Amino acid sequence: MKWWGWGHEEVSFDDSNKPHLWPYLSRVLAIDNDTPRTQPVSFEQVQLPAVRRNEAFLAALGRCLNPDQIADDKRSRLIHAAGKSFRDLWRLRNGLVSAAPDCVVYPQGEEDVVAIVRAAVEHQVVLIPFGGGTNIAGCLEPQDSSGRMVVSLDMGRMHRVLSVDRHSLTARIQTGVYGPHLEEQLGAHGVTLGHFPDSFVHSTLGGWLATRSAGMQSDQYGKIEDMVLSLRMVTPQGTLVTRTVPKCSNGIDVRHLCVGSEGILGVLTEAVMQVHPQPAYKDYYGWLFRDFESGAAAIHECVRRGCLPVITRLNDPGKTALSFAFKTRKTPMKEALGRAVKWYLGSVRGIDFGRCCLMIVACEGDHATFHRVRQESAEVFRKHGGVYLGAEPGRSFQRAKFDFPHLRDYVMDRNIMADVSETATTWSNLMPMYTDVRRAIEEAITDTGSSPWVGCHISHNYHSGASLYFTFGARQCKGRELEQYLHVKKAAEDAFLRNGGTLSHHHAVGSEHVPWITDELSPTGVAAVRALKQGLDPGGIMNPGKILPSDNPLEKWGLPASGARSFNPGRK
Repeated sequence: MKWWGWGHEEVSFDDSNKPHLWPYLSRVLAIDNDTPRTQPVSFEQVQLPAVRRNEAFLAALGRCLNPDQIADDKRSRLIHAAGKSFRDLWRLRNGLVSAAPDCVVYPQGEEDVVAIVRAAVEHQVVLIPFGGGTNIAGCLEPQDSSGRMVVSLDMGRMHRVLSVDRHSLTARIQTGVYGPHLEEQLGAHGVTLGHFPDSFVHSTLGGWLATRSAGMQSDQYGKIEDMVLSLRMVTPQGTLVTRTVPKCSNGIDVRHLCVGSEGILGVLTEAVMQVHPQPAYKDYYGWLFRDFESGAAAIHECVRRGCLPVITRLNDPGKTALSFAFKTRKTPMKEALGRAVKWYLGSVRGIDFGRCCLMIVACEGDHATFHRVRQESAEVFRKHGGVYLGAEPGRSFQRAKFDFPHLRDYVMDRNIMADVSETATTWSNLMPMYTDVRRAIEEAITDTGSSPWVGCHISHNYHSGASLYFTFGARQCKGRELEQYLHVKKAAEDAFLRNGGTLSHHHAVGSEHVPWITDELSPTGVAAVRALKQGLDPGGIMNPGKILPSDNPLEKWGLPASGARSFNPGRK
């Protein structure tokens, strides 16, 4: 894993086959092509805090773990020091690491986790569960202020599918398994979990459960909390175990107190998940709509008619333009064909390329289901003015769908701030919220003196509403990079709550969203979470500083209580 960016060390984003990408970005962000690029500092330049050693705790580990299960070398500590938010990566790229775990421990089974947690309780050592390290909400940064030893609990060696029940369509799985390895093991039994987030290649089942992850195919399979039947979680008060049943009525559902707990209550070790037969048919398609409203209306009607495809990803004009700029290099013949198609769409079909919206669709299932959903959804799309683009746009998305996170390293090399904020709301509120949030983000970026780029897509749809996933970018303000980012991020989150949305649909709370958690849950809701934390972790050793707010949360987050100081004093 890169300590300064996304994915494996040997993999990076290559724009050599994307001739339109940088010209598009430099134009919309008003960036001079001669602007020098900025590379991350070298590994040798990074200075980590000195290791704090709790000798009694380490001795206890030595009695129950092998030597290769404990690491305190610089690279291991650095890789486990943070997640992959913009704030995380900007500080790492600049060698600004104020906190890091004192060692990394690799349990190989639940008995190891029990022993580690027991020793941590006895010797007051902080534990931070670690899956793939892809979190972008600040869930992984050590935030203990009491001077205790901090240990990152890397679950990567607990990666097996323990059993599959083909008749019940369930699978018992260790939580440290990465997405591709999970699907490989399930595929040997002819089943799939059906959970494919953008981070799929580099994230784990435990991370998905701990943060209430959503995959690209949630329209059919649900979010991760909809898939879990039972689980095991080792807490400082003992191991919490729930029964493998489809539904129950036994009071408060402690299973769902564990899902989304972000490591503040304990360590998820196993889960029984519902799985599905691998689809016999699956294909991707592209549709083009005249505007965002008509595309959203088409999705809403598909939901009502029961013909929603497994993926229905609607880009707004900003994200559509970026998608077109992301296209790979074509042969001269294909370029000529593309120009002809564009002429037809504009001149004959009346498409305004400044307002049009690309929708990526995937249908899957057995023969009957696949063809029914594809036909019925196509009828709805055409009813709302959708133009069928064929399979190539969808298949292009399929090939590159896990590459998009690499794009942030690419733009940060070019001194561009880029990040995302996502929310969810009801269908009636969807378009008003979209309009206001987009305006708020654009104004916040303009405040900083940079040209704004804001895009949005709808990718998760429900009976009562949908998610809005905003992506934003701007030229960085030299010397004020983090202040600029926090100013824009705050504008987005403020707009979500002002418009009745949620502060996050699937990226978790961590520390990045803590300033808004009381508004989200209500003061009484926060008190309930505090009581749960106190009950299961009275010593406060499990991932402190996450989810629950402290005094002056916005200031601790990085801004004064009144928000960022104005970038443009004359602006009202």
